[in-house]
Amino acid sequence: MNKFSFLLAAALSLSLHAQENTPAAPANTPAAQAAAPAAAKPEQKAYFVEVWNGKSANDCLAFQRNIQLLSQQLEELKKLQVFLDNALTTPEREARGHDIAAKQAKLKGDNESMGKLYNGFSVERPFQFIPTKALFAVPLSNEDHAKISAAKDFKADSVIIAGDKKFLVKDTITGQVEVETFQISLKRIVDTKAQLQQLIDMQPKLTKDDDKKKVEKAIKEVQDELNKSLAEFKKARGFDYPAENITLPAEAKLAVQITEEEKKAIDAKTTPAKSEPEKK
Repeated sequence: MNKFSFLLAAALSLSLHAQENTPAAPANTPAAQAAAPAAAKPEQKAYFVEVWNGKSANDCLAFQRNIQLLSQQLEELKKLQVFLDNALTTPEREARGHDIAAKQAKLKGDNESMGKLYNGFSVERPFQFIPTKALFAVPLSNEDHAKISAAKDFKADSVIIAGDKKFLVKDTITGQVEVETFQISLKRIVDTKAQLQQLIDMQPKLTKDDDKKKVEKAIKEVQDELNKSLAEFKKARGFDYPAENITLPAEAKLAVQITEEEKKAIDAKTTPAKSEPEKK
């Protein structure tokens, strides 16, 4: 993992991304209509600045693991707060309070470490993790890995090792739009397979002939839809859809949300100053 020393303030020259959020329309009531002119606000925008780029699957996986650890700490703090609120005795409240303070300090330290690794990232800010390259892979056993790695034409980048798990790369998808489209196609297959399994599990429980016919018809329709999706997958990828698979981000962009004031500071530093006209 590459460590970067510059923080968000040093990332002012990076590109900005804006997302417009349209406020909800006021309720159609006389009171709401009367209050509408006073309550009307200009459209608010959420601005994001890129702070880090993952250059490999290991980079991206490490970031995701770090985020998972922070998320687990946040969830634990929420549970501890509930326990504190429900504490019945003073000693119990004090013990819960000390436990919360210790875990808050750890979270703060871990979050600061994340900021150093990822150029100003903070779990307190909304962020976007956008894969721009993905690897479609299948689980690989230790025995199969030994066989594959012993082959003369073996390529090291064809196997991804994440902790104690190994994956054989079957395909590479490049481009943000292409990755999103690929993930949509995978979701369609997964959802259709789940729907088909639900219908098959339901079939033996039916007692009425009409219900059985309806389910049989539904099973055929869903099976046809699944077959179509699988055929499209094979045509696009060049191999059959594997029952066990995983999609790993190989390259990604990380962007964090910034305030209007921070955006103005960025604009001021990235906009070249206008030269004064020559005096005659």
